[in-house]
Amino acid sequence: MLLLTDFDKKEDYLELMTCQIRCKKARDMIAEEISQHIDDQKESYINEGFDKDTALITALKQMGDPLEVGKQMDKIHKPRLEWKVSLTALILCLVGILVQIHINKSLGAINPVLEMNIKKQIVYLITGLLLMMAGYLVDYSIIGKYPKVIWSLLIIGILIYAPFGNWINGQMAYLNAYSCLFIPVYGGIMFAYRKKGYVGIIKCLLFSIFACVIISEFIVPLSVYLGLIFSNLIMLSAAVKKNWFGASKGKAMAIIWGWIPIAGLIRILSFSQYQVEGIRNKIDTMIRPELYERGYQMNEVRKIIGNSRLFGFDPDISMGFLSGYNNDYILTYIFGRWGIAAGVFIIILFITLIVHMICVSMHQKIH
Repeated sequence: MLLLTDFDKKEDYLELMTCQIRCKKARDMIAEEISQHIDDQKESYINEGFDKDTALITALKQMGDPLEVGKQMDKIHKPRLEWKVSLTALILCLVGILVQIHINKSLGAINPVLEMNIKKQIVYLITGLLLMMAGYLVDYSIIGKYPKVIWSLLIIGILIYAPFGNWINGQMAYLNAYSCLFIPVYGGIMFAYRKKGYVGIIKCLLFSIFACVIISEFIVPLSVYLGLIFSNLIMLSAAVKKNWFGASKGKAMAIIWGWIPIAGLIRILSFSQYQVEGIRNKIDTMIRPELYERGYQMNEVRKIIGNSRLFGFDPDISMGFLSGYNNDYILTYIFGRWGIAAGVFIIILFITLIVHMICVSMHQKIH
């Protein structure tokens, strides 16, 4: 729980309180109003015989926990949709759908599998946009109140789904996307253990490792659970840097990252013969790409991009036998069909969206 004695300046109190308010336009108005209340109460205590510093601290205590006050103000002043982010995401999704439609038509005959994928993509797009807009209205502070409960429910959800889920291409269907839900909840886990020192850091690590062990049982791609655990480690490192745990930053970073080489060595030693052969094949593919299917795909991608025009439409592009040209190689198709400028434009949109979201995250302040 936040100690109000940690605040002896009105500016610190107001800054933390307003950071909980998502509607930026309302922050200045609310800060001015709360500031006036603090000044009035401070003046009242001075008239009762308090000195100025004691009067201010007492007035801040009476206002209550700045986190809770900010959350209450956030409920009153609902945030508006951030149209720049929403429109950028919408444009990227629409471009993906339009390119898939164009690919389907360019085949000469309608491919029923591609047509079904396009319909699914449209449904997923509409669902995703509705959920994104709902996120602006939902009180997501519940993650901070009950993070361990929500984390446990996510784990239970996997265990319940596992006996009945469909295995597709050697992995449990839909769990790739489901595993991403652990990332925002992990923020709540860290918040729950803030100011707990090294014990809090270790507990946060154990939550992350346990979830990844469970997920790895049902998700084959190494990139999925490695992405999850490294996302958690980066978040935990950022929390340490902001002094959430009150621990030495050097020692804390050693605890967070020091176990990785040992865990990696244990994992390597536990590889099956099949996995070892798979690694050898990947290394051999990089050395002699022309002898393997993966090498063929890499060479095809290099050829398509290498022959791309800077501007303009190329009707004669051939995607060869790239198995995922309608999804994995959709950006390659854009480069080859509409030119390098079009492909670079799409990449810039992605980078802009990602950088903007990182900047927003970096400016969030909470203690």
